[in-house]
Amino acid sequence: MMNKQEVINHILNGDRLYFTKLYNKYENMLKNTALKLTGSEINAENLLFITFKKLWESPHSFEASNDRMISTYLMKQVVYNHLHDKRKRDKRKRDKQKENIQAIRTSDFL
Repeated sequence: MMNKQEVINHILNGDRLYFTKLYNKYENMLKNTALKLTGSEINAENLLFITFKKLWESPHSFEASNDRMISTYLMKQVVYNHLHDKRKRDKRKRDKQKENIQAIRTSDFL
């Protein structure tokens, strides 16, 4: 098990080799989960990219979390990022449908 503070310190120090090892260690587990969530290899890889990018850019988010293990934190982030992306896609879809309905209503009066 990787010590929480050790992970944070390595990332804060810009230790790319350590981060690569971290990625390699959890890639398969996280990708399998992401693939189950998205049903798409490309979307699963995008989720992994987003998750690790956020960890690299903001290791304090892990530090502030209640998660003691990096694996738990990363898994939660994969799920969160998937749900966040899905909400955005669903909102865009609803907005487009509203625009189409409004266009149909407007054309009825022309």
